Amino acid sequence: MHDTRKTPAPEPGQGRHGEVESLAAQVLSALAQRSGQSGHALDEVMLARFCSDVLKGGKSIQTDSIADLLRQGVGVAAILDGYIPAAARELGERWCRDELSFADVTIGAARLQAILRELSAPWVTDAVTPTDAPNVMLIVPLEEFHTLGGMTATSQLRRMGISVCLCLGQTEDEILQKVASRRFDMIAISVSCRQKLDAARRLVGEIRNAAGDGVPVVIGGRVVEAADDVCALTGADHATVDPREALKLCGVRAPVPAPNDRLSRI
Repeated sequence: MHDTRKTPAPEPGQGRHGEVESLAAQVLSALAQRSGQSGHALDEVMLARFCSDVLKGGKSIQTDSIADLLRQGVGVAAILDGYIPAAARELGERWCRDELSFADVTIGAARLQAILRELSAPWVTDAVTPTDAPNVMLIVPLEEFHTLGGMTATSQLRRMGISVCLCLGQTEDEILQKVASRRFDMIAISVSCRQKLDAARRLVGEIRNAAGDGVPVVIGGRVVEAADDVCALTGADHATVDPREALKLCGVRAPVPAPNDRLSRI
C-alpha cells in the first residue's frame, strides 16, 4: 500500500498531531478516556509486545500478548480501557516519528478494533443491561475517522450497565430518525478538531429539534482538549472526554460501578 505520510498543508491550529487523531483512529476522542488516565497500571514490556502483535494484521484476538495478560490475571477491563488506548496512542506517536507508515497504523487500528469488539462481546446487546437502564446515544459523525474512540467509550458505558445506541458512519437522517424514535437520557457527539465545530453545531440543533426539550447533549473528542469554548460554539450542554464525568454532568446514574473504579486500586 502506498505510504501516505505526505499530506496537504494542515489548516491553522491542526497540524500533524490532528491528522493522527483522525486518520490513525486515535482513542483520544468520542469520550474515550485518555491513555495514562484509565486508572490501570500498564506493564511497558507487555504493552510493547501488544503493539508488535497488532501490527501483524489479522482480525482475531488470538495473540500471544493477550493470552499472557489474561494468564497473568489482567482483567478484560484493563485490556479494554488500558492496553488498547495506550497501544493506539503509541502507534500514532510512532507514525509521527516516521517509525511506522500510515499503512502500518491503519492495520494496527483495524486490529485493535477487532480485539475491542471481541472482548466487549458479552456487553454488546441490551440483554445484559438492567431493564430500567439509562439510554445513551453516542455519535461518531460520518466525516470523522476516529471510530476506535467511539467503540471504546461504548464498551465502557455498557460495562457500567448503560444501554448504548452507537451511531457509527451513519448519515444525519439516519441519526435523527433514531433520536426521534427513542427517549435518550444523554446524547454524545465526538468531534476531532475545531474545524468541525460548525458541523457539530448544526447537528446539535437538529438533534434538539428531533429529541425535544430536556435531553442533554455532550461534545467529546480531541476538540475538548484543544478549545475551552466548545459548548458556546456548538450549543451543547457539556463537553468532556470522560464517560463517567459525562454521565455525572447529565445527571445519569450508572446501574453498576465503572470497571476502572474497582481495578484502579490494584
